[in-house]
Amino acid sequence: MKTLAAGLTGPHVATALKITRKVDAAVYAFTTHDVDDPIDGVTYSANPGLAVTDLVIAATAAVGNLDLTTLHDGTVFKTEEILGGAWDNADFILFRYDYTNLTGGIDTLLTGTLGESEIRINTVVCELRDLRQYLQQMVGSLSSKNCRYRLGSTDKNNGGLCVLDITVAPWSMPFTVTSVTSNQVFRDSARAEAVDYFGNGGIHWLTGPNAVMPNAHIKIYAADGTFTLTKAMQYDIAIGHTGTAIAGCRKRHADDCITKFDNVLNFGGEPHRRGLNATLRSPAANV
Repeated sequence: MKTLAAGLTGPHVATALKITRKVDAAVYAFTTHDVDDPIDGVTYSANPGLAVTDLVIAATAAVGNLDLTTLHDGTVFKTEEILGGAWDNADFILFRYDYTNLTGGIDTLLTGTLGESEIRINTVVCELRDLRQYLQQMVGSLSSKNCRYRLGSTDKNNGGLCVLDITVAPWSMPFTVTSVTSNQVFRDSARAEAVDYFGNGGIHWLTGPNAVMPNAHIKIYAADGTFTLTKAMQYDIAIGHTGTAIAGCRKRHADDCITKFDNVLNFGGEPHRRGLNATLRSPAANV
């Protein structure tokens, strides 16, 4: 997009918001104008409409934020997807533009990610948080006997250097639902992995309505192929739905990193560290 100097004003100025979801890269665009406006190949919709609170941007490192309010008619912001996390941490850009000159550029007001979402009567309210939120995150890590890394992570600043490729077998395995107890418990009778193999792992749905949702967390895995999720899926699970089950890691040095994954050289903890009392103990006196 062509960028204008800040401070675009006038009788023909509208505010627009573009949201790009992380879970499926889907783009949603809204405008305060009373008709749809195409800008840089994206159509900004006047329906269901857009309203924002007063924009607050601090001169310090404090996070600027505001609320997005839109009608909740079930066409864009679906209750199941909001509660299931499909909109969590979606990227956004908020800007103003002259709707009589759609090729004239934009005045960017705020960029960042979506925070908390709240469903109210006939409306959805989403928190928009600017990029300075990342300046408030902790730098460094605490010592831990268990691993601090996220299974499969390859970035030391984003989960650690586990570096295990969990996209291939046997760490990622296909499954097909053969029976359903609830939206939280289902079974694939063809699975033969040991008990807890997928415990603390993840589910990525490939078919069915839950395919638009982020990965679900596996709480318990039984040796007969029964999966119990930490939270129930928002959409119904049905026989025949397929997906990928990702092996779980409970962050233990011997049981997981050595025995299960053979990845001990990349273990992100200090399993042999001395206890606090031994660390702080005074040196023995010479005798």
